[in-house]
Amino acid sequence: MTIKKKILLIDDDKDFLFATKLILEKGGYEVFMAEDGKTGVEVWKSIAPDLAIIDMMMETWGEGFSVLNKIRATDTGKETPLFMLSAVDLQGPYNSFEPPPEFPKVNKVLHKPIKADDLLRMIAQELSGK
Repeated sequence: MTIKKKILLIDDDKDFLFATKLILEKGGYEVFMAEDGKTGVEVWKSIAPDLAIIDMMMETWGEGFSVLNKIRATDTGKETPLFMLSAVDLQGPYNSFEPPPEFPKVNKVLHKPIKADDLLRMIAQELSGK
């Protein structure tokens, strides 16, 4: 029996959470959800997922960045793949500037909406180390 990889979804959009959960479960992952940043960090600490997908804008514009910083500050969060998710076009700032050293490491920036096949492929690539 293989152990399923754990993925944590942190997003205040319930429809997105449940739709993405179904996609990831069909892809063979065990999925945990949090509807806000505070809960997301608590769930992170209790389950130590293999990957997390964090919405950038929840209650406030930068809540996702705050969550990212808190997760990266944990022992299990230092190297775990983290994907940042946004409905805002992030092409400019993320592709054209070098983030400051204190900026938490993000493995991928995903743009909503994302196709199910693309999401599963990116997660599989990240978790396989490719």
